[in-house]
Amino acid sequence: MADVGAAAAVEDRWQEDNPADRQPRSAETPHLSVEGFEGPLDFLLEMVRRHQLDLSRLSIVALTDQLVAALEGSLVRLERRTDWLVMASELLRLRAQLLAPASPQAAEGAAAEADRRLGQLEELAVMKAAAAWLAARPQLGQDVFARGNQMRAAAGPRAETLVAFLEATLAWLEPRPEPRGEEPPVYRPSPPDVWTLPEALARLRDALRSEPGGGELWRLGLPRLSEATPLRRRSAAASTFLAGLELAGQEEVTLHQDHDFGQITVQLVSPHSAAA
Repeated sequence: MADVGAAAAVEDRWQEDNPADRQPRSAETPHLSVEGFEGPLDFLLEMVRRHQLDLSRLSIVALTDQLVAALEGSLVRLERRTDWLVMASELLRLRAQLLAPASPQAAEGAAAEADRRLGQLEELAVMKAAAAWLAARPQLGQDVFARGNQMRAAAGPRAETLVAFLEATLAWLEPRPEPRGEEPPVYRPSPPDVWTLPEALARLRDALRSEPGGGELWRLGLPRLSEATPLRRRSAAASTFLAGLELAGQEEVTLHQDHDFGQITVQLVSPHSAAA
């Protein structure tokens, strides 16, 4: 990595400037290895002081763990261990300076943000407590059950309204005298102008008797309806189609269609094929 390479270059220059410290430094200071740096503790501190290594990119937890392990497993003199602690304290101080606000305004903003986060945590704690309180209460329909809805009797009609209704019913049921010399009116609905199924059956049978070889269903079954109403034309087409299906169901004729929505041909069933 770039920081490791830069650290190695600075260490080489530092050893060239301090030839007396080449051997004892690596032996008398703990060797640290973290992501972004690898070397002795005093060299790390020197690079940080010269601003040739970004201390904020190094894991201070990993450095501390390695330093504690070095202190516990080293057999050097107590004075040397004290030097290590001083150098580690200096690293912590430099790291704290990076974390500290750069100006009073930034410090006030950080304090306000901390207060806001603490307020959110307090609100979250209150909501969790309320949710736990609600969950612990008896649940309607599971632990407790409500009373059933009582059906209220519908209010009956008033007496005068009931009497008036009965009088009107009696007056409607009483027979009325017919006026002399006049016949009572009779409702006679006019039949619709349609081509009925019996008519379609009779016409199709007559056409097949005239043409035993059969032919196209609409040519044989449809009547001449040039002056008929649209309702009669539609009913003639529907009744003719139903007549063909009815005769085919009675095994009097056979229906054939080559493809979907194609012409339908009808033909009488011969006596030999019907017997077979």
